[in-house]
Amino acid sequence: MKFTSISAAKVLCLALATLTSVHAHSWIDDLTIIGGPNNGTKGFIRNFQGHIDALASYRITDPTFNVPACAPFQQQFNNNPNPQFPQLTAAPGDIIQGSYTENGHITKLEAPHAQPGTIYWYASSENGLQPTLAEVKQWTADGRGGNGKGMLIAGPRSFDDGVCAENSQQPLAIQRNAAGKGGPCKTNFKLPDTLQVGSTVTVYWVWDYDLHFGPEMVGHIEWYTSCADIKISGHNVSGNNGTGYQGVNSNKPHRYNRRYASRL
Repeated sequence: MKFTSISAAKVLCLALATLTSVHAHSWIDDLTIIGGPNNGTKGFIRNFQGHIDALASYRITDPTFNVPACAPFQQQFNNNPNPQFPQLTAAPGDIIQGSYTENGHITKLEAPHAQPGTIYWYASSENGLQPTLAEVKQWTADGRGGNGKGMLIAGPRSFDDGVCAENSQQPLAIQRNAAGKGGPCKTNFKLPDTLQVGSTVTVYWVWDYDLHFGPEMVGHIEWYTSCADIKISGHNVSGNNGTGYQGVNSNKPHRYNRRYASRL
């Protein structure tokens, strides 16, 4: 009988490739104003039906990224959202916080060198736009990147905010919950100051989870997105520039580039 020698790294990659994850994945559950005249106002992503993996999570594995940036159930512009889960109404300049559960992607990593990944926030005022993830990834903070139809408004930031944890028996979860931390992860962004009252801006939460199984899984592609529409109403009369926000780690309010604000 003839045996073929393969490296330990290849064995690990094969094992990880056949691994069936027991975790649910992550998405933005809600958006809340944390810096602005209407602090505490809450809204939801497009077509939100509740905290249900199959109805909220959108996994992208196409290495070209030439697939819709929004899930099939989130591609329609949210003109008439479910009143039980309304879209957010906010003012120009408001600081918005998105919440998501870590679902073990921080406290129960699936490989020795796995990393929880990186998140970004993008925005566009082109209502009804259905960009591909490849197009969204080209948008830049100055509004000039790619097709110029949107811009990066926050990120890159770690998926792990340094505080969140599910309620489990994993050591990190126990440690964080015992320290009075735990609960959903938080990530925030600042709405451009020059957004027109009466308009609607679409925001895209993008999670790069390529290192789900660590660097040993060379070429692994795994991204997730959530899309939400925000109605722009009123003005930010509070003068809040985000300095009162008690953030964690790198999730601090994004310093918006006013020079290119009009591009949104």
